[in-house]
Amino acid sequence: MLEISTLSDLMPDECGRIRETQSTPLTKRLSELGFVPGREVRCLFTGSAGDPRAYLIRETVIALRRETADHVLVEKEAKR
Repeated sequence: MLEISTLSDLMPDECGRIRETQSTPLTKRLSELGFVPGREVRCLFTGSAGDPRAYLIRETVIALRRETADHVLVEKEAKR
């Protein structure tokens, strides 16, 4: 069963598949970085205060603030 959540909800070592990017001033830039529907993304680690978080996408590590990651919806396997 798939669960829809935001990118910022992924915990370190959790993976998800991007479903959509909601409208934000950074939407175009996120798309250029590879945050497009269907792409798999993995949360690698969080900053000491929980922000920013580092994500692995297309063999590249990208750090995003929570306020930006909140605009990216992902599908992940629901925990049982």
